[in-house]
Amino acid sequence: MEKLKLSEIVKNINAKCKFNNDITITGVSTDTRTIKKGDLFIALVGEKFDAHDYIDVAEKNGALAVVCSKEVKAGVPVLYVDDTLLALHRLAAYYKSTLDIKVVAVTGSNGKTTTRDMTAAVLSSKYKVYSTAKNFNNEIGLPKSVLELDNTYDVAVLEMGMNHLGEISRLTNIAKPDIAMITNVGKAHIGNLGSQENILKAKLEITEGLSKNGLLILNGDDALLKTADTGDFTKAFTGIGEAPHKSIFAKDIEVKDGKTYFTAVYNKREYTGFIPVLGNYNVLNALEAMRAGAELGVDISDAFKALEGYKSVGMRQETETVNGVKIIKDYYNSSPDSARVALETLETHAAGGKKIAFLGEMLELGDFSSKEHFNLGKMCADNKLDFAFFIGDYSGEFKKGMPENSCVFKKDERKQLENAISEFVKSGNLTSGDAVLVKGSRGMKMEQFYEYLKSVL
Repeated sequence: MEKLKLSEIVKNINAKCKFNNDITITGVSTDTRTIKKGDLFIALVGEKFDAHDYIDVAEKNGALAVVCSKEVKAGVPVLYVDDTLLALHRLAAYYKSTLDIKVVAVTGSNGKTTTRDMTAAVLSSKYKVYSTAKNFNNEIGLPKSVLELDNTYDVAVLEMGMNHLGEISRLTNIAKPDIAMITNVGKAHIGNLGSQENILKAKLEITEGLSKNGLLILNGDDALLKTADTGDFTKAFTGIGEAPHKSIFAKDIEVKDGKTYFTAVYNKREYTGFIPVLGNYNVLNALEAMRAGAELGVDISDAFKALEGYKSVGMRQETETVNGVKIIKDYYNSSPDSARVALETLETHAAGGKKIAFLGEMLELGDFSSKEHFNLGKMCADNKLDFAFFIGDYSGEFKKGMPENSCVFKKDERKQLENAISEFVKSGNLTSGDAVLVKGSRGMKMEQFYEYLKSVL
């Protein structure tokens, strides 16, 4: 972070503060466990915590000033505001306005983290790039990411997540992107938003902060994005297969030795290379990264070279082979759309062996839960899985979708599922060459079943 004067902060977050001498702030923290000497501490209030209770700890650990919405006792300047989260947003938005950095913002129902990381990899071939850490894509994480920037960076690639209308609006107005990317419009969080049309509306909020001369990159194979009213912004569509509206597209896709080879066509020129991950959805993610790179002067051939070294992040389509059985760890989260592409990709991983799935409930689907879990079971049947295990409150609906070759358990029957896994393995149902998908929403803790499966193989 570049240095800021306390008086500058007070003015731009609309705070009330009395202090005799102006001081220099060298960082911003919302967590006393990671605070550094010279930081400004912002006391956020959550459902289960109130950081105002730790003002003394913040001061002891080096905070030079604190932002509060309640009366506190402190030996350092206290900046009083009505809402400390809003103060964090205002500070990040002001700080971003002082920097000379290009910003690429990424959102979408699925694939946004992969697209973010691929975009960062492509741009790093030419620039010094900052990329959102971990899953810092929400109303706390994104402004903290912005406040970590400094003028040594050329480009920042920021991920924006949401589960309600209005959230991306707030994030994009902090980041003010030069390039905005939407990977797709699926059914994740449909229980909160009510329809895919509302999900589209929420994703399109990213344009509210987009520069007037900015570029909006959209998945041209997504039916809703293809026809969406996106205003007067310059648009670039991506996709698989040639079409008049596509700025860049992929053809001749081939899977070989765990890699996906394809030809990217951009400005009537063809470029051939590979990405070290499987699935057409990853080709779509790579195309958006390539198009963002091209906008900032990275040649597509250099983008391909950069993507050869791409590594998927934890719990997203990671693979491990145990005694000849390939296990796909894809339990960072789950939605109807991400489950669909995971099941389709399972075919490639199996390569002639049996296809098995251990699936957990998909959360945040609201009134759509029964229908979508029936559809999940049907997808398993349609993809001709040899066997599927399911755990969750909608086990009955899943079973109706896949009545044969499936075994289901209620959410509190975790031990029973472990016993079934053990019996399944002991009976010789998993052999070398088979592939197993382990997938479910984060709250289902499917990594525990992965560890148990690995222990009995």
